[in-house]
Amino acid sequence: MGGSALGMDVARAVYASSATVPLLVVNDYVVPGYISADTFAILSSYSGTTEETLTAAKIVQQRTKLVAAVATAGPLAQLPGYVIEPTYNPCGQPRIAVGYAITGIIRLLQQTGVIQVTDGEIADVIHFMDGNRELLRDAAQDTAAKCKDKLVLFVGSEHLLGNVHVVTNQTNENGKHFACFFPIPELNHHLMEGLGNPASVKQVHVVFVESQLYHERVQKRYEITKRILDQQGITYESFSPAAATLLQQAFEVLQWGSYVSFYIAAAHGIDPSPIPWVDYFKHALAK
Repeated sequence: MGGSALGMDVARAVYASSATVPLLVVNDYVVPGYISADTFAILSSYSGTTEETLTAAKIVQQRTKLVAAVATAGPLAQLPGYVIEPTYNPCGQPRIAVGYAITGIIRLLQQTGVIQVTDGEIADVIHFMDGNRELLRDAAQDTAAKCKDKLVLFVGSEHLLGNVHVVTNQTNENGKHFACFFPIPELNHHLMEGLGNPASVKQVHVVFVESQLYHERVQKRYEITKRILDQQGITYESFSPAAATLLQQAFEVLQWGSYVSFYIAAAHGIDPSPIPWVDYFKHALAK
């Protein structure tokens, strides 16, 4: 749930076309009826105490013994899997620890033969991110400045769908700023007709997350969608990762998007760490 599920969402999108079995993310108290003894389940909760995850875990463990977990502590950290040592996440917020979650989940999927990834590929990701930090930070500052006074709509496709979910979550929680996301091609089948009314829809700013690795027909859809937004008077911009592989692009967009949410918070003069309304809700629910 929330930030705890983001790592699996990114991994699912990146490896959707190459995984040996379907990858499914469940954000709920219940799980699909087809979960069986042959299902490999990863329970992801940064704190290890997420209510929905623990409830679903009881059902999962009744149906399959193939269970692992990704967590920092709590009951889930007692299961086989990956226990996060959040050295580089001093604020302790799950949405800031997405890198830990992604790599932990990727390793579990690799070790079980669900995906193929080498240590060299991970090293290449780290090298790329180190070498492009300043460029991504500058690009993120530009995006944040354009989003500051707008309702933000992130748009992505294919292997970067998990990333547009991440940047939306982080913009909501870090920036305390409204954002949502839609995928292309689905967007082209209905949303464009919804941008005519009410008049306040002109406050929407669309951020396209594009890629030269998308299907060629998907890339064409971005071009046409922009033309339609021009005619409708909706502002937009694009971010296109420069990396050469699906995995590298996912981490490039992750780094850029995290900066975007941080600089939106800075533009509002807000500390990005506290989440008072989420905390209020959790306390009320616990009563």
